Amino acid sequence: MSQNTFLYIVPQWFIFASVIALAYGWVEKKRGFRMIGFGLLIALGLYAVYAIAEGYFVYYDFLTPEEIIASEMEEEFIEEMPLEGRILPAYWLFIASAITAIPGFVLEWNNKKQAKIFIFVSGLIALGGFFIIVGALRT
Repeated sequence: MSQNTFLYIVPQWFIFASVIALAYGWVEKKRGFRMIGFGLLIALGLYAVYAIAEGYFVYYDFLTPEEIIASEMEEEFIEEMPLEGRILPAYWLFIASAITAIPGFVLEWNNKKQAKIFIFVSGLIALGGFFIIVGALRT
């Protein structure tokens, strides 16, 4: 498997696991599953920060020498964006999902009912990232 394969497979599994854990924990009133779901979203956010910080989305790594010269010469070069560029917004959403999962985790830890709001918000943000990846893979 290539590095680019991990960029879209790992987040999908994290999202599936976290959304299922959050939904099951909410429906069955199982606090442990909700905590696991929030923890998985936080872990996904940390993975997204790592992937961005390590330069997996640096466009110079994915351009040909002709494209680099054209961009430096400020010539217009129209070509399809690489997969890494199309899924970068999903990674920003994963970070946002992790940021909203942190207060949810803390509220859930303290048995506050406001944690349910963060279940919806962080889950929807993560699903938004999932659909960005699916859309990028279809094109």
